[in-house]
Amino acid sequence: MNKKKLLITIIIVLLIGCTKKEQSDAIKFKEEYEKYNNTKIKLNISEDNIIKYATKKEIKEIIKNKSGVIFIGDPKDNQSRVAIKCLLNASESTDLQQIYYTKDTTNIEEIENTKTPIVIYVLEGKIVSTHNGTIKDKTKLSEDEEIELYNIYIDGIHKVLQDACDEEC
Repeated sequence: MNKKKLLITIIIVLLIGCTKKEQSDAIKFKEEYEKYNNTKIKLNISEDNIIKYATKKEIKEIIKNKSGVIFIGDPKDNQSRVAIKCLLNASESTDLQQIYYTKDTTNIEEIENTKTPIVIYVLEGKIVSTHNGTIKDKTKLSEDEEIELYNIYIDGIHKVLQDACDEEC
């Protein structure tokens, strides 16, 4: 009986030890962006963020047939760092479930401007809004500029979610 328990224990340990746990996109994104906290823009991204890494094929599919918010940025780029901080804050005020993320826009003909950061808002295969850069392409935003960027992102998210307030609100 003891040999049987020992064998089962060994098998369990081997299975646990050999099983590679995949890192979630949220944690991967957090680590990718916080890795560059030695720049002038320091980030503290939640492990529960709504970032989903997307392939070029997935981005093209969203733009052609689906709905979603797409963030294209570079973790080393200070404008991207400012933008993602504000975009994640804006998303927390909405029911948005996912932000699709990519760094690479090559061969995505639907995206004309390859300057990062870019936020693209897509509703049922139609780009309803985009925003490039930050405010005046700054990396140090005043409080008013942060609010302005936040409101730009909120407006785009509401277009995608189709829950924007009309004049009767």
